[in-house]
This record gives sequence, structure tokens and C-alpha cells, in this order.
Amino acid sequence: MNGNGPTQGSRTGTSKPRPFLRKRNFWFMLLTDVGLLALCYTGAGLLRFEGTIPPGTLDQMTANLVPMIAAKLTCFFVFDLYRGMWRYTGIRDLVGIVKAAMAGTLLYVSLLALFEPFRFVSRGVILIDFLLTVVAIGGFRLAIRLYHQRHSDFVDELVFWRRPMRSRRNVLIVGTGHEAEMLMREIHENSAIPYHVVGFFEMEGEHHGLLIHGIPILGSLLELPHLISYYGIENIFIADTCLKPADVQTLIDTFAERGVRFKVVPSLEETMNRGVFDSLRDIRLEDLMEREPVHVDMGIVRAEIEGRRVAVTGAGGSIGSELCRQILRYDPAALILIDNAETPLYRIDMELRELQPATSTARIIPCIGDVRSRRSVERIFRKHAPQLVYHAAAYKHVPMMELAPVDAVNNNVIGTFKVASLACRYHVEKFVLVSTDKAVRPTSVMGATKRVAELVVQALGGNGTPFIVVRFGNVLGSNGSVVPLFQQQIASGGPVTVTHPEITRYFMTIPEAVMLVLQAGAMGNGGELFLLDMGRPVKIADLARNMIRLAGLVPERDVGIAYIGLRPGEKLHEELLIEGEGFVDTPYQKIKVCSTLSRVDEERLFEGIEHLNLLVKGSGDADTALAILERLVPDFRREPFGDERADRVESRAKDAHEKPRPVEY
Repeated sequence: MNGNGPTQGSRTGTSKPRPFLRKRNFWFMLLTDVGLLALCYTGAGLLRFEGTIPPGTLDQMTANLVPMIAAKLTCFFVFDLYRGMWRYTGIRDLVGIVKAAMAGTLLYVSLLALFEPFRFVSRGVILIDFLLTVVAIGGFRLAIRLYHQRHSDFVDELVFWRRPMRSRRNVLIVGTGHEAEMLMREIHENSAIPYHVVGFFEMEGEHHGLLIHGIPILGSLLELPHLISYYGIENIFIADTCLKPADVQTLIDTFAERGVRFKVVPSLEETMNRGVFDSLRDIRLEDLMEREPVHVDMGIVRAEIEGRRVAVTGAGGSIGSELCRQILRYDPAALILIDNAETPLYRIDMELRELQPATSTARIIPCIGDVRSRRSVERIFRKHAPQLVYHAAAYKHVPMMELAPVDAVNNNVIGTFKVASLACRYHVEKFVLVSTDKAVRPTSVMGATKRVAELVVQALGGNGTPFIVVRFGNVLGSNGSVVPLFQQQIASGGPVTVTHPEITRYFMTIPEAVMLVLQAGAMGNGGELFLLDMGRPVKIADLARNMIRLAGLVPERDVGIAYIGLRPGEKLHEELLIEGEGFVDTPYQKIKVCSTLSRVDEERLFEGIEHLNLLVKGSGDADTALAILERLVPDFRREPFGDERADRVESRAKDAHEKPRPVEY
């Protein structure tokens, strides 16, 4: 290969970029500007002298043409007019052109004052030339942008030429702020986006009749049904980040029968590395929930975690994995992942290693370990000596645990006792138990076992390790929860199965719940039971209808809802406080602390745990396990089964003045 051939660096993309003086586009722009400046100067003379330039003035203008062009081009270089990508011309670029033209004119006038008398130079020509220069140079750059957008919709904005947009779907943008304007511009400038914005919309109609880049603000909520029909709207993009969940719910309810699909522009954090349109996502259930955003005191959480060895049991589960993600942000010395399921453990290990910042020195240590095996957990504690333990390992599926009460006891009660005892033995500095609202007046085996787990850590307090309990309700989207089930049922055409028309649940997103668990854990000194403010309870039937609507379908028309009766161990309404417990506010809005914990009968508790442990190792008799749970948790009342349960469901439906529905099992 000769010396003039391409080098390896140029082939691999590592060669230095060419100077702009060697680019063809630069010479094209420069020569075009020279021609435009000459035309502007000549045009200014013709305009000033009404079409006939006096001979003396014409000679002087001809002599000054080259210095004038040189002065202006010099200023164009100074103001970087030849470094811009003019296909993206904007207001800032046009302002730069005005500055460059003005500077060029002043430089030209200065040269005249120094070297030429003003006798044959008209000041009017100089002023008109400046104005024509701004129009010509700016117009040329704008024409370049329009050329590169020739496939977008700018021609269609001309009132006298509106061609049909058969290949694009009409959309309406909710909002008139910065996000809405950016979204509209991105849609219209990108021919690959198959949408056409017909207008903007505001909930209050405050700016009705005004235009944004020629696109009208069409009206308010009352006029929206007419606009949907008139324009054939198929999609509505919500680009107002200040819109309240109640307003979003109103929009969805208004068009429940029309099959309109909704998408929302997410928060700034979600759009950091993508365009506004690329960041558009379907509305999530959390967007419709009447909840204030969660704010965490990062300082107190960081002080708790930074530089410490932190262990998370159940690290592969929904709550455990999110605990690991958030703990990693606070730069622990080591993050010890404990789980008995190798595949989820492997996945969260790989995910955390990808998420870990390059500057982080935290060691991520995956450990196969089973909380039901004292030796398994002790091996981990002895080797890695965790200073903080977040105990999230538990069996949580209510109907499944009704079928396997001994296994629920073994994992949720005996497992918690073993891990908590080892925490005391190995001088863990703080132990946080993740609990559930199902532990309050439990009607299920799962709830009863979690209540006993709460009693265990309360009783073990005072042995050198502070124990803290954090109790909260359901989380959206966790493994095996109602949301993924509904999504699967909607995708398969339905019906969506709801256990009872009036059943309600408290809901919180997984990241929200974990943020508050970390906050509460950092606040606690030992012996506290923290309650997370779950907001208002949500009717599961309403949740099902909203999910069907968010899929662009109509409830009961496209996808049915079947009421199948309360499942074994399931409550109609959940609670967060046991009778006799009170709570007081903390400095953090969404965290309450129980002020009157019920006294733990430690002798009866540990005797019961010993009996349960012998039972697990021995006969494994379910009825005996249930009897022991009832002694340990006097409020434990299992729900009836079979025909008795069906009769209760029908009776409740009648009491609610509803038509009874057949119960399917």
C-alpha cells in the first residue's frame, strides 16, 4: 500500500476529523454567501435610488464591493457561521447571523471612514444592505433546513395546501408547555414517526384558540369528544408532567368506550438519554394512583449504608432485588445477596454488576443460602460478617400457603427465627424485617406466619442487635401479584378474574416501598414497628377496568370481568394496624411508627416456635401447625371454604345491592 492510501486508523474510525476548510459543504456555503452579499449590495443601491444608480455612486460601489464582502466574510468566520449544521437551524443561529451581519457592516463602515471619503457612499445603501444581508443569509440557512425536512409536514401547515396524511395516524397532545412543544416538533421533523399532530389540548382550555408552531390549541375537556370524532383521533399523548393522577383518570374514563390509546411523556430522569418521542410510554397504573411522590432523606440513608457490609435475604425476589439495586447506590463496602434460588440470584448479580458505577468500590457477593437452614446462613455470616441485614425472604402467596401451612411456618417463622438469632450471635448492627399488612388480624396462613415473624424479632430485641419491623401492603408488579396476572389475561382476550366486586387492596410501587424501607431502617434504633403510608385502598375491580382501558380496549365489551369468589385465606379489605396499636407521625411524611406495640409473651412464643420446629422435622401435620399458629396469634381467623364461602360471597353481593354472580373455583 502506498503512502497515500487509507490508513488503518481511518478505516476503524479513529482518524482525526477533517478541518472544515477541506469540506465541500464549506466551499459551497462560502461561494453562495459571496454571491448573496454581492446581490444584496447591488439590490440596496437599486432600492435606494429607485432603480437607477448615479454613475459616480455606481463606480464607488463597484470599487467598494470587494472590501465590503471581505469585511462581512471576516465577521462570518469570527461568529462561526461556517461551523454550524444548518439542517438544524434555530432561533439561536438566526441571532448569530444578525450579530455577524451587524459586525460586518460596522467593520465596512470603519474601513470607509479610514480610507474612503463618504462623498459617493450613501448611508441609506449601507442600512438597506444590512437588512437585505440578514434576510438573504438567514433565509438561505432556513431553506437548507426546510430542504432536509422536505418529507415532514411543514408544507401541510400552509392553509392553501393540505394534502391528506393517509399513512399517518392523527394524535392529540395534552399540554401546552415545553414538553408538548418538543414532542410536536420531534414528530413533525422525523418522517419515520407515523403520527400527525392535529392539535393541542388543555384540561382547562386556558389558551384555547392560540397556535404553537402553527398547530392550534383546540379546546378543553368538554370539547374533547367532538374533537376525537372530527379528527379521527386514535392516540392521545400526555405531555403535561404537572397533570394530576385524577386528571389522567378523567381522560381515560371519558374515552373508555372509544378505544383511544394513551401514552405519557415520562419524567426528566427517564428522558435523559433519549428523545421525547422515544421516551413516550404507555400509562402505568402508578400514574393513576392518588399518591404524592416519595422523598427520601438520602443523607441519613447514605450514613446508614455507606462503607458497611449489607446482607439482603431473598435477594432474587421482587422486594429483595429492588433493595439490592437501591442499596448499591449508597456505596456499601459489600452487598451480600442471599437466596436459595440460583437463577434469580444469578440474574440480580449480573444486573447489579452492570448497574455498578465505575467509581464504586462495593463488592457484590452472591451467596446460595436457605434461611430454613441454620448452617447455610451461619456459613455466610461467619465468612462475610454483615453489619446490616434486610430480611426479605418469605413465602408470600396467600392461596399457595393455605395448601402448604407447614412449609409456610418453616420458611416465614422458623427461617426468620434462625436468621434473627444468628444476627444476635454475630453482632449484626441492625436487622430490618420486611413485613406485610396481611399480618394484621390475619385470615390466612401467610399472614399468621408473618405476624409470628414480627413477634420473633420484637422478642429478640435487647440482645445486642437492634431489630426493626417495616409493615406495608401490596406492591404493583411484584412476582405473582395481580397486575402481571391481569396483563396476561388481557393479552389472551380475557376474562379478567376478580375475586369479589368490593375487594380492595393498598398498593405501592416496588421502588417506593423499598425507598421507605431503607428510610425507616435508617431511622430506627431498635424495637420500632414502622408503617408505610399506602394512600387510599384501591378497588381491584377498578384496577382491572383501568388496565383494560390502558390496553386500548373497552371493559365488558372487548374483555370481560369474571368474579370468581374470595380465595382461601383472602380478606375483603386489608388493615395496617392491629387492635390496640396506635401510631404517631415521624419527621418523614409517609412513614408512621407504632406507638403502642402489643406485649409479647416470650415464654409462649418460644415454646410455640420449639413445637413448630419439632413439627417441621417430624410429622409435618398441617392441623397441628394451624393450632399452634392460632395459639401464638389469637386474632388469627381462617376464612371458610367451599359452599359456605360461596354463600358468604353471595350474601355480601346482596348486601351491596348487586346482582349475585356465579362463583367459580
